[in-house]
Amino acid sequence: MEGCEHRGQLYYHPVYLFAVIFQGTSGYLTFPMLAIILKKYAFKVYYHPNLVFLMMLNVVTCLLLGGITAWSATNFFINLMIKPTPCDLLLKTHFCSKIRATFLFAFCLVTTSHAGILIERTWATYSVKHYEKQGKALGTILAIIAVAVAATAIFIVILPEDGEEMITTCLTFSASKSIGSRIYVMFFCQLLLDAVISIVHLVLYRYNKNADKNGSSSLSEQFQRNENVKTLKQVTPLLLLSNITIGVYIFIISVFRLYKDRLPTNWYEIIAANLFIMPHMPFMFTSLILIELHLAKKRQARVHKDMMASQDVPLDDQFHIAIENWDVQFQSHLKAQTLAARGKPATSSAWSPSKFMSKFKKRQSTVAVVSLPSTPA
Repeated sequence: MEGCEHRGQLYYHPVYLFAVIFQGTSGYLTFPMLAIILKKYAFKVYYHPNLVFLMMLNVVTCLLLGGITAWSATNFFINLMIKPTPCDLLLKTHFCSKIRATFLFAFCLVTTSHAGILIERTWATYSVKHYEKQGKALGTILAIIAVAVAATAIFIVILPEDGEEMITTCLTFSASKSIGSRIYVMFFCQLLLDAVISIVHLVLYRYNKNADKNGSSSLSEQFQRNENVKTLKQVTPLLLLSNITIGVYIFIISVFRLYKDRLPTNWYEIIAANLFIMPHMPFMFTSLILIELHLAKKRQARVHKDMMASQDVPLDDQFHIAIENWDVQFQSHLKAQTLAARGKPATSSAWSPSKFMSKFKKRQSTVAVVSLPSTPA
């Protein structure tokens, strides 16, 4: 009973209360950030269906992590108001078992979904010539594998969980006597996997960025490489955040665990709660995604403006040049048909599909400018 009283005093410690309030605020702020992203960019960013499936997993993880974090903080303060004694404030682990498992599953899914995105982008780089025409099978399979691996890992981690163990909140992991050490092993494995993903991610990004600088490949290949670079660039902040969050948490808490028995009562739990960055990840993820999408939009507008400003010939003149070129080719084609009808061989100036396409491609960029909307000065 004495230990129960001491642990229950955590609920009234101002530093611990600050940690819970901070976590809950981050959880609640996740939802307006997601709403802004979906409203402003959901129908203006176009990805391959395979990539869409995997990117949606990140949205799901943000919703799960943010929702559980907000609920846990709310439940904490509701108990603080209605429970009469410190011992009544403590929760049995079996009350939070499914909630804890869902939180850990979503957190693990962050890493496995990033691995799926990397595999998908690697395949897109390898089959750059025809990836644009491929279906949705790869994305579906990778999404299922990412979910299955995350679920299996969490099932193994929480298997020895003690349902009668008393905890302060449902997001108490490192201080848990039954599965605390296993949580650290899982976080460490995630850190190693994220590190490998980051290295391969950097290599893949540089390869796509530096490949075909002369523009000798087809338009579809250039488009796919540009999509690879854009997607990998947008995922980079998420990978860095995941690595830094897990790495810093594991390092600092591991040091404090060595001196856990020497710290004053409840101070290890207080330190762990304030350094537990995982509940803040959904808000940080959505903030980074929103910033990157905003910057990408500004870059696109700047490129469009520079491209229009670099045209030496006015748009009207470019249009007439293109039409005039088309008329010349049409007359050549008509002459070739007339000679063929008379049984005469066509001269070297006669129209042929290969000559027409070669000349047409030279004017392709000029014609493309006509379709671009004008940008106000």
